[in-house]
Amino acid sequence: MIMFESRWETLEPGKGFLRVDEEHPLDFYIGLDASGERVLLLVSDGETDIPSQTQAIQVFCRHRHDGRWALIFRLIRPELGRIFSHLCEDLVEFGRTLLNDSKAAEVTTKRFARWQRLLERSADGLLDESSIRGLIGELMFLIHFAIPAYGVVPALEGWVGPLDAEQDFRYPNAVYEIKSVRPNSTKIKISSAEQLEDVQCPFQLVTVTLNPSERAGNDSFCLPDIVSDLRVRFENEPAAYALLEERLLSAGYLDREEYRSHVYQLGEFRRFAVVEGFPRIVRSSLPSGIGSVIYEVVLSACQTFEIVS
Repeated sequence: MIMFESRWETLEPGKGFLRVDEEHPLDFYIGLDASGERVLLLVSDGETDIPSQTQAIQVFCRHRHDGRWALIFRLIRPELGRIFSHLCEDLVEFGRTLLNDSKAAEVTTKRFARWQRLLERSADGLLDESSIRGLIGELMFLIHFAIPAYGVVPALEGWVGPLDAEQDFRYPNAVYEIKSVRPNSTKIKISSAEQLEDVQCPFQLVTVTLNPSERAGNDSFCLPDIVSDLRVRFENEPAAYALLEERLLSAGYLDREEYRSHVYQLGEFRRFAVVEGFPRIVRSSLPSGIGSVIYEVVLSACQTFEIVS
């Protein structure tokens, strides 16, 4: 894995481009344009359709005088510099798997399209408080349960909630849905009839209590604290680091100082077996004509399904 963030600092605006990696099968370059904006350039033999433009990254394709094509990604929101570096790393590393240079531009733009909607998730680029709490809950489950049980890379690979899966964590022998709750919560929100649908292996609903806190406490934390700790932990594990960044971006997380104002302390984990009789609505039980449902489960009705260990 080539880390881009430090490489931008060695470049000068308008002074040309540097090849990313001499051993890479594709011709990727990075540089700063005349205005100092970060640019990733792919030179290949094929043209590609350009995705719709975003407010964060400009993309265009030009026919070169040598007959090849230049696919250009230009960052136009400097505050997203770090995440743009991760995007570039992902595009370059994904390109190592390609054998056909003529398809490089097309495949790279399709890969970029996965990231595009995430960079424009909201007007200010910020997660709301509910989403912040939800992401913290998933990260806490990852740290305290998934990694110890499955190992770093398999645990991260199984974290599929950010990829729009119905449940948050899926492994060959177990599935987990994570819900962050406030102290003394009596209900949890279920967002679809598919979220607690039967699966082909043991299924647990896990609640994570997050207590609002002041910054003064040693055991208090915010979302950037958790992300920073994980990045440090994985900095010498390229595969894990890349998976973490991909999942964070898919969850809509960007490095923003505003998240430091949401401070919590970790409370208890509770685990419930989602089996026959568990209070839930599933797709197969809905009357014809019902498209989607959002409902609440009363926690007191789940006590007989709680896993105590």
